[in-house]
Amino acid sequence: MPPRIQLLLANRAYSDHTTPRSVPAAPAVGAGGLVAAVHSLIEPWDGAAGTTWVAAGRGAFDREWTDADGFEILDTARGPLHQQRLYFGDDAWDGHYTRVSNAFLWPLLHLVRERLPEVTGYFPPPECPDGTAWQHYVDVNATFAQAALRASPSDQTCWVHDYQLALVPQMLRERGYNGRIGYFLHTPFPDIDIAAPYLTGEGRDRFAAFVGGILGADLAGFQTEADAERFRRAATALDVAVMRDGALWQDVRRIETGAFPVSIDTAEIEELAGRARLSERFEAMCGVDLPVVVGLERADYTKGIPERLRTIASAYRAGLHFTYIGAAAPTRAGVRAYEKLNAFIATAAVEAEEAAAALGVPFLQLHESIPWDEVVALQREADVVFTSSLADGMNLVPLQAAVAQAARAQDKRGVIVTGRDAGVAQVYDGYAGDGLAIVNPLDSVAMGETLQAALAGRPGRISDRLIETVRRRDAHAWATGFLTRLEAAC
Repeated sequence: MPPRIQLLLANRAYSDHTTPRSVPAAPAVGAGGLVAAVHSLIEPWDGAAGTTWVAAGRGAFDREWTDADGFEILDTARGPLHQQRLYFGDDAWDGHYTRVSNAFLWPLLHLVRERLPEVTGYFPPPECPDGTAWQHYVDVNATFAQAALRASPSDQTCWVHDYQLALVPQMLRERGYNGRIGYFLHTPFPDIDIAAPYLTGEGRDRFAAFVGGILGADLAGFQTEADAERFRRAATALDVAVMRDGALWQDVRRIETGAFPVSIDTAEIEELAGRARLSERFEAMCGVDLPVVVGLERADYTKGIPERLRTIASAYRAGLHFTYIGAAAPTRAGVRAYEKLNAFIATAAVEAEEAAAALGVPFLQLHESIPWDEVVALQREADVVFTSSLADGMNLVPLQAAVAQAARAQDKRGVIVTGRDAGVAQVYDGYAGDGLAIVNPLDSVAMGETLQAALAGRPGRISDRLIETVRRRDAHAWATGFLTRLEAAC
């Protein structure tokens, strides 16, 4: 029997309630890759057993839909899901989520090769949280751990997700949790030497606690083997574990680590690509007899959006004719680092728009979220899907684009450009001739040359080989592989 998810802990809920109970409506299914990646292994809840998903209750009307302990039963495509929402006050959430998870850990975890705050002008340096903020992070993690301990039966497998809950595995271990404990980090893991300037004093102590928390797991999973190796080096450098016989140890306990590249629900993408249609504004732009370059993602400072837009502007100035459609979906409103990023994006977009106007070609850079079906339709129609992450856990856009273009004849398919420090570049290394071009987003000359080659279909268009590999390594395979390894580790 394939493994199933018994207990899943994540900062994000499977879905949020955005309407009051007096106005019945389906809850909004959580955005991002986690839901898509794990939903196929959800075990329908029968009233006593099945999957329990524990998450923060952040939907505007969540409290109206749950009982006094935060529980409810959600209808999903897999059947009933037993979900528990944990509620936190504004101060606790600000300390846990804004000041520790987003201002300290998120930028820190992406320092895999470069000290990005020093080379971009907009990437924020990790801010060491003060004692109050750190205590909120500890308390939120402890609340999640207590929820897992209250789950019945107590020997079930617990799968903890991502950097917001890194302390939970060790907390469970210390509190005598009887089941298997798995942990998966969806972001990259930093190089301890690159991150060193931001890890002095309390910053180093906080990061050592972060790493030590993960080490409470029986199996700690990462996107790539490079991430896993950087984690192992950090654990020994921070004196929270030792390496022995090729593995990490804490006293007599061995901690398994490994690479489990996350993926997508390929069936969903293929089904949507078969029926999705472009809106009038995009259809008109794609109807011009020019190659179409598409760049779509969240407006995050890890995505290299200013660098990409500068490359677009330079290509126009060099006389290359193509249509560009870009969108950066707003995220984390009110956070200073994102306001600074948005200003950089706006400046670069104006320069690219002016260069496009001088050449007389269509250009559009949006600061808004595009409906999911249109995202897939644009990925399907693009001649170049241009991603440029400075660092990324995986970056699912290249995988989505490969599958979205599967219905097109191979000689009509496009090329996908990806940053060298996105997980996808390492996991699919060796597919350069299959429509995946890997580039350093901080090298403007290389970016320009890569775009010019991609517009010409070089070094090759998206191949059946790449598509089939993505299909084989889908979200179901990722989740199954992790849980199977976790069972073996215990």
